[in-house]
Amino acid sequence: MVEKEAHSVKGEAYSMNNDFLNVFRGEKPKWPVWTADISYWMSGRREDGTADPAWATEDGYLLLHHELGIVPYYDYAHFWAGWPVYEPTVTLHTETKGHRSRSTIRTPRGELESETTYLPESACGATTRPYVQNAGGSGPAALHSGTLPTRAGQSGRLRNPPGRLGALWRLLVACPARSPLPAFCYEWAGLENAIMLLMDQEDKVRRIFSLIEAQQEPILDAVCRLAPPVVHFADNLSSDNFTSLYDEFMAPLHRHRLKKTPCRRRESRRPSGRHHPRSAPQTGSRWIRFRGGAHAQAGWGRGLEEMRAVAGSDRLILWGGVPGAMFAPPYTWADMQAHMERLLTSWGGTPFIIGVADQIPPDGDISFCKKIAAMIKEV
Repeated sequence: MVEKEAHSVKGEAYSMNNDFLNVFRGEKPKWPVWTADISYWMSGRREDGTADPAWATEDGYLLLHHELGIVPYYDYAHFWAGWPVYEPTVTLHTETKGHRSRSTIRTPRGELESETTYLPESACGATTRPYVQNAGGSGPAALHSGTLPTRAGQSGRLRNPPGRLGALWRLLVACPARSPLPAFCYEWAGLENAIMLLMDQEDKVRRIFSLIEAQQEPILDAVCRLAPPVVHFADNLSSDNFTSLYDEFMAPLHRHRLKKTPCRRRESRRPSGRHHPRSAPQTGSRWIRFRGGAHAQAGWGRGLEEMRAVAGSDRLILWGGVPGAMFAPPYTWADMQAHMERLLTSWGGTPFIIGVADQIPPDGDISFCKKIAAMIKEV
């Protein structure tokens, strides 16, 4: 890519991100903002050998988004703001054979093992054996000496990351670590084991939650010093599994985190939000990211017209509405076009960001992105 073209693409990326941020500032852009997480689709292209090597560069990454007409609002490579650091007496060893990886955490008090399996046909992986499966091994958080902010210098302040998106870091979304409940479920025990442990060993699990929360506080402090335009609490909560636990185990923590994320400008609240709809009205989030669309395409079971009522507040910015499954067969562009027409009619005049819920799959038709962008500009 020639230097002039790269400069033009970066300028367009800044413009698109400004439209994205203006929604949070209460301004109405000329057209609805269109976002799509294409990282999963890109993984599929790397798996089948058709990925463009330029996508691994800042210019190539931005150019791809520009060509598809979508906002490059964040990048997984720089999404999480922290990583775990273990005590000197604790070691982590990972061994991979074929598509299976086994990780062993060795401590003076014993070992914990987990196993993940990668599925090349779907370009994704999952934990098939969690570290914690019973009460005897339910103290993993004690293994951490802390969770440190990424890209931290000796001062402990976050700095712009090297490499891809370094120049655009301050326009992107930053994400602190998962809250204790989802961290325990997703990273340590698995949902089923975590729920059983919470029922049988509640006091012990609560102590673990408290320790995880204390370890995550430095991450939140570092994110606040960086003051990114948008802070995303990416707990990825399912209403089917976490709704009954939210008020007791998560709402107080989310309120605390929201109070700690002030904006540089005029000391107003920094735009922040959740994946879980129940939490937004109760904690003061500025936006709510819906996973679903019409006809329960992603687990919602409510029509597009009902989503504003479900949110319970006109001040919330709806984000989503386009099921990722509709990019892949048996759906066609005619199906997607009809869905988009209904979405634009249903949400027109309200604060919202059009987004894929949750990702475009590897077998998705990426050309739909550009076609949706064209539809939006006809509104």
